[in-house]
Amino acid sequence: MFEYVLWSLLGCGILFVLILLWFAIHYWLNPSLDNPDGEACITGRCGDTMEICLKFRDNRVAETSHWTDGCAYSLNCVLAATDLARGKTPDEIIQIDADRIQSSVGGLPKDQMHCAELAVETLQAALDDYMKRRQKQRNRA
Repeated sequence: MFEYVLWSLLGCGILFVLILLWFAIHYWLNPSLDNPDGEACITGRCGDTMEICLKFRDNRVAETSHWTDGCAYSLNCVLAATDLARGKTPDEIIQIDADRIQSSVGGLPKDQMHCAELAVETLQAALDDYMKRRQKQRNRA
């Protein structure tokens, strides 16, 4: 009986550690950004959804966050898009295209190129959101 209880407690402990590890990895892979200056969430024709949030400081991207419910290619592309945007001005972000993201992730199969295109579309939409918010603030002043 004691052995059964011991194995049950050990099994529950291992399960608890695995759940904590899963949550830690989930939050590490999906960082959040409070009060972003620009954000966008777009679902592509493949069904994958990407979200990008941008925080600007001195007209440069200071912080980014990303999320996707897509495949590994989608995750790599959205991560590359936010990495490429970090430290850039809006004019420099406009220059980021799908080919640049593709080369940043080390290449993509032709049937997965839409992941890079969706990442660019989402990044540009987040930038557009930032520009619209900034224009509204200027109009109020």
